[in-house]
Amino acid sequence: MKFSKFPLISFLIVSLFLTPLVAEEESWKTCLQTHCLSFRLPSAWYLTNRRSNGQTTKLDHFRTNVLKDGLGRDIIPALVILFKESDTKQILNPILFHVESKKFILVTNIKEYYNLQKLNSEPEQEVFQFLGMVGSFQDKEDTVIQHYITTTNDTFGITVIVTCLESVYPQIERDIKVFLSSLKYEKRISPWKFSSLSEQTKKAKELELSAQSRLKTKHVDQISTALEELDDACELGVLSSCELFSNLMNLGR
Repeated sequence: MKFSKFPLISFLIVSLFLTPLVAEEESWKTCLQTHCLSFRLPSAWYLTNRRSNGQTTKLDHFRTNVLKDGLGRDIIPALVILFKESDTKQILNPILFHVESKKFILVTNIKEYYNLQKLNSEPEQEVFQFLGMVGSFQDKEDTVIQHYITTTNDTFGITVIVTCLESVYPQIERDIKVFLSSLKYEKRISPWKFSSLSEQTKKAKELELSAQSRLKTKHVDQISTALEELDDACELGVLSSCELFSNLMNLGR
């Protein structure tokens, strides 16, 4: 699969040529089967963990570097994206999915509801792709701020959760606004057709081996292609590819 741009590719170039190239914001795209989310995040955020079983679930975990609160404590905000296919393979109702997925959050004090990515411009028939809310809950003496966002298409639901202590939230508030304003759901044509799970696993391993060979060349264009292959192998369910992809994206951190 081809991607127009790989976020944090500048950090790979830094690691190879010691040339500092840092973008203010990075464009990201994460997909599972025919379902994709695209968004932007300031370059202070990075992918720390990506997991996929190759068929029904995928998790992306983004975080920032350590932030200091007023007490001098180390705080690390988190942004998690979870793709999950319906256990019953039935078409998901967006509102019911939003309500049922609240088991993933701890919010007890809802501050605001919002909707994102308008699909219909008619004022009396407004339809949005995303249902969202922001609120807080108490964790001992701390107040925790959480954004909770869901979207559905066919049998797949996607949940986005942003978690941060209130004490450092002002430091990432602009980052979250960038993320929310750019968040889009997209469909794609399925890039693979497999007749069996073993065939899928074989293809994923081929992609991983090809990526490893390309990385040995240390050529920038080959590294970019290797990242694409590792990302694909990860999406197809190879854990080692997920780990290598995440590690490579974080070189220079």
